[in-house]
Amino acid sequence: MKNKVIKGFIGGDKLRKLRLVSCSRIGFLVFLSWAFVFVSTVFLIPNPVLADVPSVLSVNPLTDGTETILNITVRHFGPTSSHYIDVVQVDIDGTVDNINLDPQSTNAFVIQYSMGDISSEPSVRVRAHCNLHGWGDWTEPQIIPEFHSAILMLVILSVFAFTLIVYRRKVK
Repeated sequence: MKNKVIKGFIGGDKLRKLRLVSCSRIGFLVFLSWAFVFVSTVFLIPNPVLADVPSVLSVNPLTDGTETILNITVRHFGPTSSHYIDVVQVDIDGTVDNINLDPQSTNAFVIQYSMGDISSEPSVRVRAHCNLHGWGDWTEPQIIPEFHSAILMLVILSVFAFTLIVYRRKVK
């Protein structure tokens, strides 16, 4: 009989009210926890800025007679007339030179920078500046040889060929 009384007591209208109250409290707590997560993610926790700062892909030295020219390849996504690389800086042994640019129409492009006639092996590093997102990173310092490697190879091959010709003449 006790069981019937308890079942009747718990199974009555009070049980329905208890379930509604507890469900609405649990639902309300779930809602509050999700609202807290949303507010803290959107407003309180700083989100990373996904800016596309420009990057220098390569710096290739070339020689034209006695002049050394740097071919600088730069990449920057989504250039427009109001969003572009406006300056490229070339640092040669601590002396920084700015190359001012007009708006680009391609993501990657090459800039030629003349170093003139070099008499030593300077250290060069380069970086680019977006007019909206700021400066990209400097490239790693790169030693620019006084003589281009192709010219140096040509000199070495010429000396080798001359030595081979002289040696063959002496052998005969």
